[in-house]
Amino acid sequence: MSPLLPVHIPNTPSGPVFKAPQATGRTGNFRSTPFSALQTAGRVDPEITSRILDDLKAPKSHTLRRLLANALASLAVDAGAQEDRLPESRLNALFRLGFLTEAADFRIPASFNRGSSDWARLALTRSHARVALNNSDSACNDARDIIAQANALPKEDKHTAILISGYCGALTGNSAAATLAADVAREQSGFDPASLAALEAVAHSSQPRISATIKLSPISYRLLQKAGAEPEQLISAKSDTALLAAMSQDNELPASYRIQVTERAADDAVISVDALAKAYRGATGGADIEQMRSGRDAETASPSERRAEMYVAAIRQQTPLRKVRLIRSFLDANRKSSSYQTALELMAKPVESLRPVPEIGWFAETAIEVLLISGRHRQAREWLQLAESADPRGPRALVHWAALIDIADWQRQTSRGQSLQSLEQMALRGDFLPDDLHRLATVLDALAYHVPIPLWEAASRTPQPTSGHLPATGLLSELQKASKSRDTTRTILLVLNAIGGNGPRGAHMIALGDSIRALKRVGLEKEARLLSLEALFPAWPRAPTG
Repeated sequence: MSPLLPVHIPNTPSGPVFKAPQATGRTGNFRSTPFSALQTAGRVDPEITSRILDDLKAPKSHTLRRLLANALASLAVDAGAQEDRLPESRLNALFRLGFLTEAADFRIPASFNRGSSDWARLALTRSHARVALNNSDSACNDARDIIAQANALPKEDKHTAILISGYCGALTGNSAAATLAADVAREQSGFDPASLAALEAVAHSSQPRISATIKLSPISYRLLQKAGAEPEQLISAKSDTALLAAMSQDNELPASYRIQVTERAADDAVISVDALAKAYRGATGGADIEQMRSGRDAETASPSERRAEMYVAAIRQQTPLRKVRLIRSFLDANRKSSSYQTALELMAKPVESLRPVPEIGWFAETAIEVLLISGRHRQAREWLQLAESADPRGPRALVHWAALIDIADWQRQTSRGQSLQSLEQMALRGDFLPDDLHRLATVLDALAYHVPIPLWEAASRTPQPTSGHLPATGLLSELQKASKSRDTTRTILLVLNAIGGNGPRGAHMIALGDSIRALKRVGLEKEARLLSLEALFPAWPRAPTG
């Protein structure tokens, strides 16, 4: 690679070192303090842990996302030595999986010599995370030393170093550096076309055009944004987890576009539901249904903007009857999409503020869904009790929800399994699809319930599904070994690999059952039950017109 012209690097202090934030609740921020259970005897094996980290996929599961945040934070206490791959694997995982703040604040171990290619690889990923978060000045702190090592870096890292050079040149108005970066990029074989287009647009002050099929990295996104690309084009292009996390925090995006990407990020469990709620509140000032757009105004608003207005109206409405109607409208707008579970969690506080009274008995099943998915099991049982006398479909219409509340409730210690009789009857009636019946039996067995014989017999009438993510040979044995030795960090990372990127609904039945057992074995009963809930909830039978 041709040597890059020196760029003007702002003389700013280095970014902050990694600080593990405080742990939060069920729908809070994903960043959390490593809990004591994650600390295992002796130092983790860096080579094995690095291989596990390198294989991780971003989980489409809020439960697994929180566990992942804890596991990655726990690994921060063991920075490793220069000959270990663990620091680099951990930083790459933080960045690739969308923990951008932690990646941007990553503290490179002192054993890494600043003039080495080992240091440059770490500094490059950290700088990319800072670019993603639009921390422009700190992103260029290490640029000069990274570029000096560019020829010693792997091909993909070398290309990113070129982009960092062009970005820092454009940032400081050094058009020569931006132009040279584009020239050098053009000479590279296999250079990402989106990134090359971004560099050339910045270098030549031209309006970039983006194909909807093109995939953007965080740095190509920032370069295209700097070149004046249309926001609609930017958010429509293919995005990986890191870019989705960056766009959801991008204050330079107009609010109407930012809530679209924030919805996608929340649905994929890249950000917390609380972050989406904050975006909704910031996107609209509507306080009640009277202030929501209607007629032609409503037609011009995007679906995301309308959902934001319905959300704000629902949380601010004080009259119970009007409140439940707004809640149902909001949920109905999401019911047939992958965002339904996210929508339910968003409605937790509005529903929690309602008293279960006969006048709104028709709302009971919706209330149960909301309270169950947000971990409010006592209130869910109160609505279930109301449904016995006030639900228009009859006293037993919702009784099967008692079983799912029992499965999800990590605090209940007694009377488990008494609610399974309703599931026997539903299984015999064929209310569960065969795959869902097998999944239910798998979950109950993993949670150590006494699975009723009729339910087993109903499941056994069809072959056990062979679809879903099945991990590599030997991984489930390693998972069992790690959990039996109480190695909580490694157990969590292996569970993530066992379940796969599509979450518990997309996992193979064997992997799902083994993962639930492993989490229970290391004392993570709550997470085991939440994972079980995520596996069962989407296909749980709903009462007609519920």
